[in-house]
Amino acid sequence: MSEVVVDTSVIVDHLRNIPKATALIEKIKEGSMVGYISVLTEAELFAGKDSGDQEKRTSLIELLSLFNKVDMTEGLARVAGDFRRKYGVPLSDAIIAATAFMVRCKVVTQNLKDFDRISEIRVEKPY
Repeated sequence: MSEVVVDTSVIVDHLRNIPKATALIEKIKEGSMVGYISVLTEAELFAGKDSGDQEKRTSLIELLSLFNKVDMTEGLARVAGDFRRKYGVPLSDAIIAATAFMVRCKVVTQNLKDFDRISEIRVEKPY
């Protein structure tokens, strides 16, 4: 069974009803794939204007319950800082990359350019 860290871009695509993103989320829902998200991804999604609507907020909470959430730890923070310094990527991408590094699985994202410089992780565009 494959395990992946799902980047915010894939979840946003699912929320925008992009069928290939929804297919990936369905694999996680049915248990044929294990999905992780960074707490940063959760924060980014709740920062979106739609999460102010109670019905959409409830749906988002339900959706995020499908994922294993990876908390920010001291070790993860240090790895993220190293990635930021070494590769010059935005801190948000460094945190998601460090999440994948810590749980030892690849990042699935629509934004390959955000992660492809980081040699310590594997990254894949899922659709």
